[in-house]
Amino acid sequence: MFNIVLIIVVVLLLAGLGFFFMLVKGPDVTKYAHLHEPQIRTIPDSKVLAVSFHTPTDGLNEVFSFLFKSYLKIKGVPKMPWRMPPSAARYENELDFDMEAKKREAAFENMIWEGVAAIPLPADITTITNVKHDNLSAKRVTWEYGETAEILHIGPYEKEAPTVNKLKEYIKTQGYEISGLHEEMYLRSPGTPFCKPANFYTIIRYPVKKI
Repeated sequence: MFNIVLIIVVVLLLAGLGFFFMLVKGPDVTKYAHLHEPQIRTIPDSKVLAVSFHTPTDGLNEVFSFLFKSYLKIKGVPKMPWRMPPSAARYENELDFDMEAKKREAAFENMIWEGVAAIPLPADITTITNVKHDNLSAKRVTWEYGETAEILHIGPYEKEAPTVNKLKEYIKTQGYEISGLHEEMYLRSPGTPFCKPANFYTIIRYPVKKI
């Protein structure tokens, strides 16, 4: 009897350690290693759960919290943290990455952010559950893509400027111009357990068109 209990305890302990490891590890970022250098590719349109926002910087956490809460209410979507698709956002603000670093960080901190936060949905998901909130709502929409320039940024969001400018220079040298909103996909973010800002993984994207 004691041996059986011991085996059960060991199995549960190993299962718990496995779950904890996967939780801390977060999504697999190795498949994005090629984006250390910028590239342009054609991305298919995507069905997403989207939340529009108009908020000061300290309200963005509430926006993404509501987005995830709404996502987890949907039947048939992956819900384990390491299987969930990464969240993303499209920003309507004019983001000045050429500004002096300290001034840019202060400006971003005091900015009223406008845009849409989203999580990709499986194509067969057609029904979502409404989650009550005073001023936020989630809906199923299509994000259009097409030709898109993208690059991987590793580190804090306030240190994005060199990465963004590298991407913009690449777009220019390839004979393209930016044709839409600044988009970020959050592979590792403040929502990733035990993840420090130095280890944040963010894909930065711009829709582009030939000049």
